[in-house]
Amino acid sequence: MRTLRTYLEDLGDMLLHVGTEVDPLTNVGELCYQTERPILFENIKGHPGWRICDILLKNRQTQAVALGTTPDRVVPYLSELLEKRPRPCKIVPTGPVKQRRYVGEQANLYDIPIAIHSEGDGGRYIGSGICITKDPETGIRNVACLRMQVKGPRKTGLMMVPRHTWMHYEKYQALGRPMPMAVAIGHHPLYEIATNYCTTYGVDELEVAGGLLGETVELVKCETIDMEAPAHSEMVIECEVLPGVREQEGPFGEFQGYMGTGDGMNQVIEVKAITMRHDAIFRHLQATNISDHHALVALPMEARLFNEIRDVEGFIDLKDVHVPYWGGCFLTIVQMTPNYEGQAKDVLLAGMSSSYLHPKVVVAVDEDVDIYDARDVMWAIATRVNPATDIITVAGTRNHPMDPSVPQISAPGGRWQRLGGKVGIDATKPSTAFPDRRKVFDRVRPMGHGTVNLKDFI
Repeated sequence: MRTLRTYLEDLGDMLLHVGTEVDPLTNVGELCYQTERPILFENIKGHPGWRICDILLKNRQTQAVALGTTPDRVVPYLSELLEKRPRPCKIVPTGPVKQRRYVGEQANLYDIPIAIHSEGDGGRYIGSGICITKDPETGIRNVACLRMQVKGPRKTGLMMVPRHTWMHYEKYQALGRPMPMAVAIGHHPLYEIATNYCTTYGVDELEVAGGLLGETVELVKCETIDMEAPAHSEMVIECEVLPGVREQEGPFGEFQGYMGTGDGMNQVIEVKAITMRHDAIFRHLQATNISDHHALVALPMEARLFNEIRDVEGFIDLKDVHVPYWGGCFLTIVQMTPNYEGQAKDVLLAGMSSSYLHPKVVVAVDEDVDIYDARDVMWAIATRVNPATDIITVAGTRNHPMDPSVPQISAPGGRWQRLGGKVGIDATKPSTAFPDRRKVFDRVRPMGHGTVNLKDFI
């Protein structure tokens, strides 16, 4: 069974072990922000015996370890896995997550080393929980990654954008009933990728995780609520989201690098129980925009966009898709070879109108541009774009609810959203249909390119 622990073992020497005492309230956030490597803190102030891990998927190298592929194949390979049929889960009598059980007043969130992510946050925040709910009419599960502000030993705030979990909550609220929710923390990263994958309403992301893992996800029944959770999690928080109750939640530094988006009178959670492994590892998920928080938004989006864009016009010579951290998840770069005039613009339109709301700026470049190097992408925009013909703007589009650059509007029932626009930039060379025009944009390379290395001459 693939778990958080097996993944940490798979990382080998890539995993950075920190034995010096760290404080989750004052410095864990900055330490996670500074590292490029996966990190395991083994000495936590105020929490003897606990460990904290983070930065498990920040780059293509660690993503490749999680997926079992090579760094250059991460997005195409994940896109192939996501096309497989979801794998049904299996209920089992018990699992490691049941080794310790705290019910009712025994449950205390302050016993867990939950960190403060950013300066100015409203308090400690859980950002790593996969929040499992059920449609009260169909019983079908939904899984989402939602931020939870710790407000007491058994109380948190909750911020939901108007998507699938929100739809469940509205149904429970109409019934006047609290919404049961299991918050599972600490899994193999493929669970987290599945959680952040934008699926059709009614698709169980835990079954998607099974497809990615290539194994059946084992679930255990919760102690106090009608819900199931992964048996091999590090811990599960059993709770209820109260109907009709709102309290101030936030502020919180979000993935795009700003404070205050989504703050306000948000939902409230009551904790009913906490179960965990006997030596549970707390999976922290640092929220700053150059961290796993960004990667877990970007990676499943890159794979979904790869599949959607590849099928534009029936076939696109698509090489890769990248949602860089320096674009705050709102920039998408598509690497392709245009074989027909106008084809790149069709790709841009597909990227802007995808199943994700994030893409606000979509850039198309050729294979000779390194989409992981911001300097190379900017060079292509500066030297291959005619602003009069190569830029598409679309107004009046729905944008991501957490994008502070776009005006926020509120609809009846509290369905807050943002209405703005999107832009597509065609930074490709002329298509292969016109080889002479295309050749004008062949890059100049220094003599000896690819054949010598300065290190060999020093």
